[in-house]
Amino acid sequence: MKNNNHKNPKNKIFIIWGLFISGVILVLLMLLLLAINKPQPKTDTQNQQHLQSNINAEQEQQTYNRVINKIESEIDKLTQQQEQTPLLKYPPKIRYYDDGIKIFSIEKYNQDTGKLIKDIYYKNDGETIEYTVDYNSDGSILNTFYNPDGTVRDTYHSNE
Repeated sequence: MKNNNHKNPKNKIFIIWGLFISGVILVLLMLLLLAINKPQPKTDTQNQQHLQSNINAEQEQQTYNRVINKIESEIDKLTQQQEQTPLLKYPPKIRYYDDGIKIFSIEKYNQDTGKLIKDIYYKNDGETIEYTVDYNSDGSILNTFYNPDGTVRDTYHSNE
């Protein structure tokens, strides 16, 4: 009688082939699993996004600060101009030549009484003073004529 404890070489070959095929199947399954679940470096992209958001936030803050500073400087300029030129009760009247650009004359008024105190007439260029008329409170009038260089040419006194 034969003993079953005695192993046949055929049995050993089947066992080895079975283990080999099982190993290959396990390797293929692991490769398939790795292919399906590709590891994504989420922490790296999150860190990059966080850094980019910090950089973007800093740039936005710098831009915001520049805009605010510019607005504040413009407001300061406007308020300083208003403080320097107080509202006049009787502001001067400016008349222009027909072109609407060159000044023909400026009338200045007494701020307490509203009476005309001075007329300034300009030449055709709108910049050079041709003559001035000063109205005094006693009723006398002083006419002053100017040279093109700005020096006084003649003065005339008269009473109304």
